[in-house]
Amino acid sequence: MRKTRVLFLSVLLSLTFIPFSPAYAREQNLFNAVSITPGIGFEYFTRTINWDDEHISKLRYRFMTIDMEVELQRGISIRAVLGYSSSNYDALTFRELPVSLELDVGYIKGYILGANVKKSLVQSEELKIDASAEFFYCIGSKNEWEFPPDFVVAGSAEGRPTWMRASIGPVFTYTGFESIYPYLYLSFNKLWGKFRMEEIIEDLTGTEDQKIYGESSVCIGLGFTFKLTESLSFKPEVNFFPYKDGVDSGIMIRAMYTFY
Repeated sequence: MRKTRVLFLSVLLSLTFIPFSPAYAREQNLFNAVSITPGIGFEYFTRTINWDDEHISKLRYRFMTIDMEVELQRGISIRAVLGYSSSNYDALTFRELPVSLELDVGYIKGYILGANVKKSLVQSEELKIDASAEFFYCIGSKNEWEFPPDFVVAGSAEGRPTWMRASIGPVFTYTGFESIYPYLYLSFNKLWGKFRMEEIIEDLTGTEDQKIYGESSVCIGLGFTFKLTESLSFKPEVNFFPYKDGVDSGIMIRAMYTFY
């Protein structure tokens, strides 16, 4: 998994920074923005996760985002994302603490940071093909769980989750219509993270990190961009994450306003 993370970040940084070397940028005028597009969005996904190398459960996450996309010369665009998240891990078990815990975790609030880099590869009269790379990082707030009143001694547990999502792949967009542009996004898409739990029982303390991994590594995205006006557009998208025993899904909606 560490190799996968390093490989993805290397590709993302390459797409971002290699074309922007000072000499190349001066030659191609890459720093001249073609357009600036702020936007707001909503996402909801369900992902099957593996934890403890034995157990399977669902991670449901939803977040509201604000973003800013800058399109540069030669078909390169960069988007930064900031958002408010809410993640539900269903149930997790911690066995290496002083007292084993099995928690119905519920939704935990947090924050999202993300970045997307897109590069145009092919542009014809009715078809556009882009390469897209994206990385999201979510950090949850600390939550506390009190032991039941009938427990032998007083105790509590405090936990904080983090997860990351990386994707990279081609985007095929049909541009033959006047104001609606359907697209297909095929990507390698990986989710991983951990849930750190600290337990305090009188003078005893213990900490355990429960690592999680998404069962699916593939995403099929279907959506379209609808231009209401020359500057205002909307983008709904549905996503499917197939894995050995099933298919997870998610939705995304963005509203964008472009300044040229």
